[in-house]
Amino acid sequence: MKSETVRYTATLPLSHIDALKEMTRGKEIPSVNFAINQAVDEYLKSRKAAQYESLMKEAAKDTDFIARTMGCSEDFKYVDSEISGTW
Repeated sequence: MKSETVRYTATLPLSHIDALKEMTRGKEIPSVNFAINQAVDEYLKSRKAAQYESLMKEAAKDTDFIARTMGCSEDFKYVDSEISGTW
């Protein structure tokens, strides 16, 4: 399912646009729009990861949370061993 898109105007340094256009001419990227979308995607992933990390640091101070988490970890230790990477 394709996500909905919307036109949005943003202000970027001319040097950035020139560099992206040069990459487009050199066939390094399909379009300036593609590169901007990828950059925004990466930025959002990074910010969401930072938010999650911050929440986990706060949760680590909650002894009840830690006890529940360790209990779940023990319950699922054999299932979790079948999966690698980040989920």
